[in-house]
Amino acid sequence: MYFNKVAEVDNFNLAIFGLGYESRSITASERYASKSKLSIVLGYTSNRECLRYKENKAYYEDLSANIHELDNSKVVPLLKSIIVENYLDVEPISVLVDITVMCRSRLANVLYFLLNELKEGSSISICYNLSSFVAPPKGIQPVKKMGPIIDELSGSLGNLSLPTSLVFGLGYEENKALGVHNYYDAEHTFAFIPKNGLSDFETHVRTNNLVLLEGLNQESVFTYDVSKPYSTYVDLKSLLLSLSDFSRVVLIPLGPKILSAIAVILGYELFPELPVWRVSSLHSETPVERASQKEIIFSVTK
Repeated sequence: MYFNKVAEVDNFNLAIFGLGYESRSITASERYASKSKLSIVLGYTSNRECLRYKENKAYYEDLSANIHELDNSKVVPLLKSIIVENYLDVEPISVLVDITVMCRSRLANVLYFLLNELKEGSSISICYNLSSFVAPPKGIQPVKKMGPIIDELSGSLGNLSLPTSLVFGLGYEENKALGVHNYYDAEHTFAFIPKNGLSDFETHVRTNNLVLLEGLNQESVFTYDVSKPYSTYVDLKSLLLSLSDFSRVVLIPLGPKILSAIAVILGYELFPELPVWRVSSLHSETPVERASQKEIIFSVTK
């Protein structure tokens, strides 16, 4: 598998779009639905009365799209039936996945399934529409659950005589990463801070992770441009491989979903040496409108 330097943006066999309550839910389909032979839309069983969900669903209905409102547990069986029915004897194929309004477990399930099941030579293009800036939640959200982003990426225990290295992609939730850091008491901790020149997101990330960042060496803190996924993939993979020489590494991609997608790809590529974890406060997110600000798209070839 390799990470393409130039993204594929046309002639898709299959496009997988998301249906959510944000206006940016339909942004990718407006550009790419006409460039795919088959499009399916993955909706949800909750928050269907919130904000623009009904309007977005009506938009997809006008396109005569195949809409599936379902729980996360049913997404992979649905995709498996579609792949078997339409592409069993076709190789390779090109698939577009819009992760903009997918929750992290859903995007991980979808991407892992495609990486694992598509035939060699197939390509997967991941599209994400950055949102306009929305202020972070106030106060500290306690960490109540930690574990693999999906079971398939739980990794192995590795050599228990080696120390643990935590690699965080930081988000702007106050001290969320610090809670995980304190729980693990890992010997080595590294942090990737997202840069977005179109908003002050980075400022909030640094402020709300100040205690953690002040405890790290300057050499352990990196920045990445959310609009340059190829560079992020190369830099993150290089660090992970170097750390694996002397420690057991756990990757925890908080912050922008674009890093979660890259983390899933790396977890698949480096399996079973790289567990990819998610962290949850087990609280329901308050529906918030996030208008699209900028599109990011990248491709990998299996």
